Amino acid sequence: MIARIKNYFSDVSKEMRKVSWPTREQLRESTVVVTVSCLIISAFVWLVDLAMSFIMQQLY
Repeated sequence: MIARIKNYFSDVSKEMRKVSWPTREQLRESTVVVTVSCLIISAFVWLVDLAMSFIMQQLY
């Protein structure tokens, strides 16, 4: 059992060396894109919710 656990972590270590990690600049750019996208989608959902609430108030 211990040998299998050691083998597992050895394999994980080998695979992690193969990963191509992003540079700090790439990470920063991706973070900005995700943040801006979330803000835009949130604003859209808020506007749709506001419109639907207004329509529902008018119907009732």
